[in-house]
Amino acid sequence: MGRGVIEIKLIENKTNRQVTFSKRRQGLIKKANELSVLCDAQIGLIIFSSTNKVYTFPNNHNPSNPGYVGLNQIIQRYLDDNHIQLNQLPMHDPKQEEMYHEIEALKEAIRVNEQNMRHFLAEDLPPLPLEELLKHEQLLDSSLSLIRARKNELMEQQLDNLRRKEQMLQVDNGSMYHWLMGGGQEQLELPLFGNDQPSSSTMLQLAASTSSPQLYPYRY
Repeated sequence: MGRGVIEIKLIENKTNRQVTFSKRRQGLIKKANELSVLCDAQIGLIIFSSTNKVYTFPNNHNPSNPGYVGLNQIIQRYLDDNHIQLNQLPMHDPKQEEMYHEIEALKEAIRVNEQNMRHFLAEDLPPLPLEELLKHEQLLDSSLSLIRARKNELMEQQLDNLRRKEQMLQVDNGSMYHWLMGGGQEQLELPLFGNDQPSSSTMLQLAASTSSPQLYPYRY
């Protein structure tokens, strides 16, 4: 069987992350050394780890090889080729540094929130220990309780609206029946409409039902 494709994303486990960093860093330096020897190229590498350790290639000491070019010489050559002087580089600015730290903090917060969202969607759960799984389970139970409470509240509101509509229809139907039994001459107080006569919609319904031989009151 062939080797599976490794998904390129942040390794959550710190131990596995450090092991992978060490292996790949050594492989990267080895490839850079081979490329410089085979092709007579000047290559410089500067690597900062997540623990703020710095690794460089090549080292800045002077080996026995007279044609050896160190990292400082490579950096100076880069500056010379691009017509950059050290005094032209941006100076230390406390405001920019503070802004940089704020941006990094926001990036970290976004990463943590995205990771939590994946956990809530049951993604990337295998590397989590039992304590973290129990914590996420409690958060999900709490969220479900809030959702159920909100759902019940909305259902109660809908039921109240339906009860009010039912009462309005009952009163309207009773008023219409008494008005018809009185021959339409008696003036009735309609508590919901505030008029002495039925509404126009009620009159249209009555006109459409004049062919009925007998009317019965609404039972409720």
